[in-house]
Amino acid sequence: MKLKAYHIIHRAVEEGISYGMQRSHKHTDTPSKEHIQQEILRAVMNNMDEIIDFEDDPEIKVTPE
Repeated sequence: MKLKAYHIIHRAVEEGISYGMQRSHKHTDTPSKEHIQQEILRAVMNNMDEIIDFEDDPEIKVTPE
């Protein structure tokens, strides 16, 4: 069996973006750009963590540019 990594990762990222956008608007109708980016990043990374075994320290923080 051969997995199509591109499609699996694409789906995880796409779903993470959608969920992150929803989360960023959970408590306000006008979230800041930084809050939207933070929620999208968190959701995408959570989805990626479901399909990839990251061996790095989970305490490393990734910040959007």
